[in-house]
Amino acid sequence: MTRSSTLALALFLGLSSAAMAQTATTTTQPAAPAAQPETTKKAEPAKPVKGQIVLQDKNSILASTLIGSTVYSPANETVGDINDVIVGLDGKVQGVVIGVGGFLGLGEKDVAVKMDQLTVQPEDANKNNVRLILNSTKADLEAAPEFKSVAAQNREMNSNTGTTGSTIPAAPANPPASSTGTTNP
Repeated sequence: MTRSSTLALALFLGLSSAAMAQTATTTTQPAAPAAQPETTKKAEPAKPVKGQIVLQDKNSILASTLIGSTVYSPANETVGDINDVIVGLDGKVQGVVIGVGGFLGLGEKDVAVKMDQLTVQPEDANKNNVRLILNSTKADLEAAPEFKSVAAQNREMNSNTGTTGSTIPAAPANPPASSTGTTNP
């Protein structure tokens, strides 16, 4: 019986592969026609945009490098980490928001300090990592008042007055065309 089972299995496998071999056919597609040459145009060199920065200066760092970086005290104590960067409407960095305290983001509060209060030291030649030193301790920042963004201030004000929505009216999606050529401030 074992021999007949083995024979049956071999027969089954042999027939299956033969059936598969018969159905597996390859077809060749005709080659795509060669692309016709376009009218020859001379490539013009890229023109920089006024005020464009093409290369990062060796004495600068990116905000993406700052955000998430650990802030240390002069005694090498971990004070917190950078959660955000505050940029003025004039384009200048005003300060950074440091997340202090808490565990895994729970119970953490934000404290903002002016950028000139941080000492920024590159940790590698490419400035991919920086060491940020603040002349304050973790206890100092935990005792400091919490930073409130404009959005948080509006939410707080709206919750106190019982109103909802933003206190700043939204700009229309499509501003009306002006016949004088001036724009709204």
